[in-house]
Amino acid sequence: MKSRREPARRATQAKTAAKPYAYIYINADGTARELHASEREYLEKEFTLGDGAMPYIKDSYDERDGWGELSGYLKREALPAGTAIEDAPLQDPRRPLTREDFAAWLRSKGVEVIEHDDGSMTISKPRPDTR
Repeated sequence: MKSRREPARRATQAKTAAKPYAYIYINADGTARELHASEREYLEKEFTLGDGAMPYIKDSYDERDGWGELSGYLKREALPAGTAIEDAPLQDPRRPLTREDFAAWLRSKGVEVIEHDDGSMTISKPRPDTR
């Protein structure tokens, strides 16, 4: 004999499975998207206080990171009402950068990068002229 609670249990399980993840990602252009599985794993990892690899989670949609960009993880509930949320990317957005890509990314932020023959780099942020 089937339990009368069986359909209710299945409905509850379906609701739980459909519940959206608590965080989304805000792109540099201000658009929002769902997270890739690797990003969820990253957010769920335990970090010790002060760990430089700890994810940056914005307190509000308008908050900017250290580079002045809007990009970053945000609690879904902090997203302004009516903002569309795109699907998660198919490819892992957290893939490691090649040395060349990393140097190019730094240069795009206004950082001086000198690449040496031995494979090392010297990185410096130009100082504003104070004269």
